[in-house]
Amino acid sequence: MFGRSSGKIDLPSVPATLARIIQITSSVDVSSQKVASVVMLDQALATKVLRIANSAFYGRRMKCESVSQAVISLGFTSIRNMAASASVVDVLFPKHMFAGFNWQDMWTHSVTCAVSSEVIYSRMPNSSPANAETAFLGGLLHDIGKMILARALPDRFRRIVEVCRGSEIPMYEAERELLSTDHAIVGGELAQEWGFSEKLRDGIAYHHNPREADKNEDLVLAVCAGNMLSKCIGSSYIIGQEQHVSLEDVSETSGVGAEEIGWHSRAGWRENARMQRDAGVRQ
Repeated sequence: MFGRSSGKIDLPSVPATLARIIQITSSVDVSSQKVASVVMLDQALATKVLRIANSAFYGRRMKCESVSQAVISLGFTSIRNMAASASVVDVLFPKHMFAGFNWQDMWTHSVTCAVSSEVIYSRMPNSSPANAETAFLGGLLHDIGKMILARALPDRFRRIVEVCRGSEIPMYEAERELLSTDHAIVGGELAQEWGFSEKLRDGIAYHHNPREADKNEDLVLAVCAGNMLSKCIGSSYIIGQEQHVSLEDVSETSGVGAEEIGWHSRAGWRENARMQRDAGVRQ
């Protein structure tokens, strides 16, 4: 499973389907037929693409009867993002369970962070509609480094969880103390290894330290604020760890008004539930 080494941690190789989809969707002569032909080689992904394209959320009058129709309905960016999120779950989801750490709750946090990051980004002064989906995917994948650490270093990951339980110590601080790196850095390295865009890589790598990002600051700030908002409106996936984040903290980070964030965070829970249902994530 694991490919070339990154420091002390081996990074998993990019799944073949995702690598091909990234390559095709980045090409100037991309077509729905080419994308569909790759999607159809992965039965699980093809099923998911059809299910989501035909979901009530997209409000289609006519059902998509083929993967090609679904690709046209969803768009190339959505297909690429769907393949990326599916690959993360299928390839990286930890085999080990850790006392006091709930992986299902962490994925719920990630989905909520995705919705929050997109909403916050879309309301920032210099936002671009073209980058809204990247903000969503950055929120969804911001904690992939935790999955890598849990799979590669289960004993030390268990120790990190023990340090964080019953305290207010963030995981990334415990990781730096015990590993001299953290999940954001590792996640950013994976994003680079897998050929993700620079914007997405920065959103993952700097979500705890947005001011360190040389580029894409608005998108990084959105993912950082989305992560904070997810903690504000949700519960911790580390049993016994307290989270003290307010809407005012989120507003200060993002520059978006606290009242507006509060209204959309409530709407976000409905989107969260839809995403959980449609994504069909293995837990």
